[in-house]
Amino acid sequence: MKNRNIITAAFTLLGAFSIFAQDMNPDNVPSNLKQNFQKSFPQATDVEWEMDGQSYKVEFDMNRNEHEIWYATDGTTTRTEQELTEAELPQTIKTAISGNYAGYKVDSIEKTTVNGSSTYEVELEKGWNNEKDVVFNEDGKVLSEMID
Repeated sequence: MKNRNIITAAFTLLGAFSIFAQDMNPDNVPSNLKQNFQKSFPQATDVEWEMDGQSYKVEFDMNRNEHEIWYATDGTTTRTEQELTEAELPQTIKTAISGNYAGYKVDSIEKTTVNGSSTYEVELEKGWNNEKDVVFNEDGKVLSEMID
């Protein structure tokens, strides 16, 4: 009986996650969205479209970095997420890291932009098991910090 409850819970969770974002056949994506995307990102590879709530989401690779863009049905961009290299990190954030997180190394960076405002989630590592996820605004101010 216990196993049946676990299996039921697992399938319920799987079903709930599939409701939130569903892969789409590119032929079912509105042509204005596909054209806007292809014009803006002609070098994109591994392009995958999803329906995420009321938004169309496209995931793709470009210049060895992963990107995600959410479009409203009218074609406007509502959110973007992209991986960055340390060299692409704004100087204000590099300064904040060197001043507040001495001895830590940058492991990964994700830039999120919503309504023209960007945040940078930076995974920092120090040694083998000392990690922090820090979210900065564009001015280098820490918005949140989570220790792993």
